[in-house]
Amino acid sequence: MDALNFKGNKMIKSEIFEQAITNRMKVRFYYNLNEEVLDPYFIFIEEDGTKALYGRSNLGRKMKKFDFEKIANIRILPSESFIPNIPLSPIYN
Repeated sequence: MDALNFKGNKMIKSEIFEQAITNRMKVRFYYNLNEEVLDPYFIFIEEDGTKALYGRSNLGRKMKKFDFEKIANIRILPSESFIPNIPLSPIYN
């Protein structure tokens, strides 16, 4: 699967991440020249219109924010799916 080829055109970052989020597939990309592999959870649009991806890295349990403008070389890893792991707050009566 060529993650960057979509209907003969190059996919934009949002489309790649939306595909990975919808299909619960891990992604690999470079962020500030460091390789990241993570479970993508959602895309957020800041007040100034810039976009960010929130995801959970294989190396940690915390959600982490990645600014779109610092992301390069995105690859969907179709053979590596994930089950969302979002901790729920306990409910007290």
